Amino acid sequence: MLKALGISGSPRRGGNSETLLEAALDGTRAAGAETELVRLNELSFVGCQACDACFEAGRCPQPDGLAPVLDRLREADVWLLASPIYFDSISAQLKLCFDRCRCFIRDPGKAERRRSGALIVTYEASRTAFYEDVARHFVGYFDGWFGTFGCVDVMAEAGLGPAGAAAARPELLARARALGERLVRSLCQERV
Repeated sequence: MLKALGISGSPRRGGNSETLLEAALDGTRAAGAETELVRLNELSFVGCQACDACFEAGRCPQPDGLAPVLDRLREADVWLLASPIYFDSISAQLKLCFDRCRCFIRDPGKAERRRSGALIVTYEASRTAFYEDVARHFVGYFDGWFGTFGCVDVMAEAGLGPAGAAAARPELLARARALGERLVRSLCQERV
């Protein structure tokens, strides 16, 4: 069974990015994947310490709350990450997680299987290509740097307003579910 790991970079439960992430995970589940949601804000962890030990071991040596998440990312077939946009970038929580993914760069097992992944970003401002470009910049690291990703996607949603507004937008929830389904189905088609 395929494994889908959702990582919420939002500092609040039930925020717009997490709501869309949960809908996307529903889509991966509907397509037959086993799912898990991790809320980074509930973990205690530090950023990359630039010790380069991961280049030798292929794993980050930091013994903190993010270590088991990195192990689950290594095992996951589908990576679904979500974050609000703060000060023109992803949240600090998700950026710290991305920095720690440096351990995947020289992981000898990263090419053993193809993955798929997406980054969901939400913001209160009106639609702008810049925020979608921010998300595309980060998912650009997926293929090659972090592994072999056949399908990589971005969902950038603008003008959502207060936390919880996404839950009242059925068309957005449907798009997020379709995204999750697409990520799983792309892998299933490759593995047939």
